[in-house]
This record gives sequence, C-alpha cells and structure tokens, in this order.
Amino acid sequence: MTRAYVPRRRRLFFTISALVLSVALIGATVVALNYDTLRAQYLQLTTLDFEGPGQGEVVVRIDAGEDGLKITQKLLDSGVIRDFDSFYRYLIENDAVFYPGSFMMRLEMSNKAALDVLSNASNAMTYRVTIPEGYRAVQIFDELATVSGIPADEFRKASEDLPGFDIPAEALTIEGYLFPATYSFDTEASATDIIQAMVSRMKDELERLGVAEKDWHSLLTLASIVQREAKLDADFFKVSRVFANRLEIDMRLETDPTINYSYSGKDMSELSKAKQLEHGYNTYLIKGLPPGPIASPGALALEATLSPSDGDWLFFVTINLETGETKFSKTLAEHESYVVFLRQWEKENPGWYDN
Repeated sequence: MTRAYVPRRRRLFFTISALVLSVALIGATVVALNYDTLRAQYLQLTTLDFEGPGQGEVVVRIDAGEDGLKITQKLLDSGVIRDFDSFYRYLIENDAVFYPGSFMMRLEMSNKAALDVLSNASNAMTYRVTIPEGYRAVQIFDELATVSGIPADEFRKASEDLPGFDIPAEALTIEGYLFPATYSFDTEASATDIIQAMVSRMKDELERLGVAEKDWHSLLTLASIVQREAKLDADFFKVSRVFANRLEIDMRLETDPTINYSYSGKDMSELSKAKQLEHGYNTYLIKGLPPGPIASPGALALEATLSPSDGDWLFFVTINLETGETKFSKTLAEHESYVVFLRQWEKENPGWYDN
C-alpha cells in the first residue's frame, strides 16, 4: 500500500495553520469569559451615577429655602454624587421634597440612595431640648449649653444683638422673648440660630393671640410676672386679674419674683433702696410695670394676661407650697388672715425652701 506524498513545506503550513487556529480559539474563549467583567468596568467608567449606598461618611447641611440646584451642587462638592446633571434630573423626575438640617451622608452614593436620605426628615441630625415655662434667660442659656454643647457665654453674646432678632426697641435685653417649649435643633445650628428659633416661636404665639406689636413688650412683662406667681392652671387667670386691678388703681404690684431679678442671674435683693429704685424691677418700690419681663411666659400665662378672670381681688397668697393652693382676697385684712395659713404650713414643713 503506498502513501500519498506530501511535500515538507505543505506539512509545515498545516502545522502553522492549526497553531493559529488554536490561538484564535483560545483568544475567543478568553474574551468570552471576560466580557461581563470588561462590560462592567466600561459602564463604571462611563456611567453618570455611582452604584450602591456608598462608603465613608460626610455631613451635608441643607439650609431652609435652598433649591434643588444648590443642593445638587453641595452633594457634588462633598463627593456624595458623581454627576450634577444626572442627579438633578433624577430629583426632578421624582418630585423630591427636601428638609432643612444636617444629614449624615456617604461618599459615592447612587442618586437614589442620596435622595432617599435627604427626602426623609427623620434622617436629619437633631437633638431635643425642653425649656420650662418661667425660666429666666440665664437658666435657658445654661440648659441650651448642657444639651447642645455650645458654651452658655455664646448664647449670652448672641442674645445681645436685639436689632438682629427684631426685638422691640423698648426691650433692654432679650429676657421674655424666648418662648418656652420643646425644640428639635439641628446639630450644626449656632447659638444665633437657636435663639432666632425661640424668638420666632414667641412672635408666632403673640401673633396667634392677636397681640399688636406695639403691645408685645408690656404684655410679655406682665405675663412673665403672672408666670412666676401662679401655681395652678386655673389660678393664672385670677392672678392676672389681681395685677390688672392693681394697675388700674395705680397700686404697686408688690410681687416677690421681681425683687431679686437681674438679667445676669445676680441676686439684686441685697442692693440699697436707692440702687433698687435705679434698677427699676422691685415692684414693692416702683409703681406700674418693671422695665421688662423677668422670665419667659408660656402660652397659658399669655392667654391669662390677655383675658383675666372677672373679680375684684387685690391680694393673693399661696397657703400650701406643695399643692399650690392659693387664696384670693379683696381686703388687706382678709389677705392677712390667709397669710396665717401659709406661716403654719411653713412651720410644719421646715426646710422646704432648701429643696
């Protein structure tokens, strides 16, 4: 049996062709195997959005009144989003609503993840602080400092800018213009921001009650005294009536909380009579209202001052400091008969004033 003769060069051609084909097949397999990886890398390089929730942390503050353009620029500058136009289109398509505050964001967040954080008010970084009715400014500043970490002196300094807070010209200090309530403040809020919020809240309350701006100062001054004197809710309106009756007949208010008042918190009760008169707050020595409020009145005190109960009382005394039971009277003789009950209660409860 004879074999077909194949020239040597032809055999070499067949060998090279087989090798080239093998390499091509291997290359095609490699390309096929890496297509998904290459495609993912390509999309990552060309896409206008990051993927996923992001990494790391960065605080982004949204101020009240800022529009989508400003917010988008803040996110881009902070490294939260990848592309301005892409995110801005996304928020428009989703009819986004933003809330003021500071938000803890991540770097390289997807448009969706970033918008989900900013469009939920509960994600804002805040803290809560409660200011009780009847607190004086010095007490309010101390409470704010304790909760916020901002030094009390910063609140005192910020409070000196009365024109900046649009406080009536007759006010000597910001005393009485800080509404007592529970607030949620942005963790990045400054002392000025916090005071402005409290002043604005007081103005809102005065406007709600229909008080003309020209009457704000006198109302807050009297309401602050009612706030410090009244113990039970129902008595606020009676206490208000006593002071209204006294003012009507030009009788001194003679209210204890005014004796030691000072904006700085210093006890003024040991000053000489001449100094007390100059100071102007001791209502046992002066007639009419003192120069300004002595504390922050709450809503009840404001309402009671505007709408006192009907009555002809000129005196009142709390005969039980624990329960707040208070007696009202028209004559000094009747009043003094009730004072006896207070003295008896004090005798039975030694150390009460030290608590």
